[in-house]
Amino acid sequence: MMKTKYISTLVMITALFLVQCSNDPLDKRPLGAISPEVVWNDVNLAKGFLNQIYDRALPSWPVVASQQSDDAEGVNPVMYGEVSTDGSIDNYSPSYAIIKDINILLENVGTGEIEVGEQNLMKGQALFFRARLYFELVSLYGGVPLVLTVGDKSDIEVLQVPRNKTSECITQIIADLDEAISLLPDSYENAGSDYGRITKGAALAYKGKVLLHYASEQFDPAQDKGRWQAAYDANKEAKDWADANGKGLHSSYSQLWFDESDANPEAIMIKRFAGDETHVREAGCRPFIVGTNGESFDRPTKSLVDAYPMKDGKAITDATSAYTYNSTTLWLNRDPRFAATIAWNGVNWPLNNPEPNTTSDLNWSFQENAIESQANDRVTKTGFYCRKAVDASVEGGAASLAGTTDWISIRYAEVLLNLAEAANEIGNTAEAYTMLSQIRQRAGIDVGGGQYGLAAGMDKDQMRDAVMLERRLELVFEGKRSSDLRRRRLYGALLNGTHRKGYRVTRTAAFDALDPSGEILDDRKALEAGVLSGSIDLDDPTVYNTYFLTEERSVEEMGNVTDDGKAINFLDIYYFYAIPQDDMGKNPALEQTVGWPGGNFDPLQ
Repeated sequence: MMKTKYISTLVMITALFLVQCSNDPLDKRPLGAISPEVVWNDVNLAKGFLNQIYDRALPSWPVVASQQSDDAEGVNPVMYGEVSTDGSIDNYSPSYAIIKDINILLENVGTGEIEVGEQNLMKGQALFFRARLYFELVSLYGGVPLVLTVGDKSDIEVLQVPRNKTSECITQIIADLDEAISLLPDSYENAGSDYGRITKGAALAYKGKVLLHYASEQFDPAQDKGRWQAAYDANKEAKDWADANGKGLHSSYSQLWFDESDANPEAIMIKRFAGDETHVREAGCRPFIVGTNGESFDRPTKSLVDAYPMKDGKAITDATSAYTYNSTTLWLNRDPRFAATIAWNGVNWPLNNPEPNTTSDLNWSFQENAIESQANDRVTKTGFYCRKAVDASVEGGAASLAGTTDWISIRYAEVLLNLAEAANEIGNTAEAYTMLSQIRQRAGIDVGGGQYGLAAGMDKDQMRDAVMLERRLELVFEGKRSSDLRRRRLYGALLNGTHRKGYRVTRTAAFDALDPSGEILDDRKALEAGVLSGSIDLDDPTVYNTYFLTEERSVEEMGNVTDDGKAINFLDIYYFYAIPQDDMGKNPALEQTVGWPGGNFDPLQ
């Protein structure tokens, strides 16, 4: 029997946004209040209910995740040991609100006259999202209460249950994913309007991700090889599915984000953006000079810049590299992903924006680089901007505040990297070489002796480092680095006690003498004219240093050229955060996580 009593209010509200018929099944337009009985007897209305789950449960562009890593600057309490139990890390209650809707669908979609095949498709998608939401919770907090039914009590009473063990949660997550895999299709009949719906491949890839995390040190400091074998098997199955269904590496690392169709071989799990469904990343990554009020997202650190190898795949410190590294013209002869990701001072980066602020395709990161009234705090603190996945065709200004580039949350390259990591941990180092070589080949790194700059004869520990480096570079600014640092418990070993650095770039007297007017903008125009005509070569270190002074600086809170500011201090208890105090107060059955005030719940069980 359908639990009409417990879903009627929700459906009456949700139905205001449902779509009865549309060319886009993820569209949501008002229809007015509709009774639950009607919803679960009408496939289009039921899909509309599911679409509301998509709208809230799909991950979006991770615009601030890199601030919790060594890849970008940004003041974040996680990096300084300043997280409290007051909800600073709070994804708890919002997730359960969505899980409740998922449970409603799972309990009711089969109670009406909807065809069984359609029921199964909707169930498969709902089960995937329940698994994803629970895994996101487990990644943050460890074990959480498993609420798998709508229940026969009030919402508060239903949720007043104790935390399940982490192992129990993982078992349920995998069970949901396995059932979803059995119900989901390889692809949907309408490749256009159904683009972005969860497929069998997305569920397989996500299962591989879950088991990779569960095998890592965050959840298993003792490192049970059996968990790594399970992770390997799941990621191998995901790769085999991808290969059998036309998936693979996109031909262009820089352009894969703009191939927004089912024909994109790399896209496995996608959140679509179009029309009123937009994001702010497009504006947030661009320089202020382009008129977007940007520079708040993904400003690359010196550490990230230094991590990119030379074009032959060898580190910038490797004397055997065929290329000579220069710390002034550090962009020359690098891994091609460098130029696809990093924008440096004087880079040729065509962005669609009219004068007067921009007068050429060159972009700058030196202080006071736009107009005299521009404040220095509107210029990147690191000396670099992120150009990865920034759509150069979008006009600057207000238009770019509404970004519509789709977010690819899982792509084929990540599946390869997941498989490489798991393969290495179970002793298949040769297979890891194969995966990394494929990724480096697509990147455009020189083939060299056939290993694209990878050192020959690496042991497990060396290959682990190589995999983590490749993940950092290939997946940079995709929200993976901070997750990788947590799951492999690397914050303490790699970052604690250190300071993220960048460069302060300022003008020299020679720059200020370029134009007799004495105006900064006129001087810059004169420099640009020289660069574009070839009379000024900024790829020559001596010439570059004639016009710019570059000083290393700390980009930590209170840091500058002369003061390192706060040191990174990621606390061990942050590998599993506290349940927010507000939620603890609502549920007396909850135990707080070990290490936090009053905590006795062990997240490793």
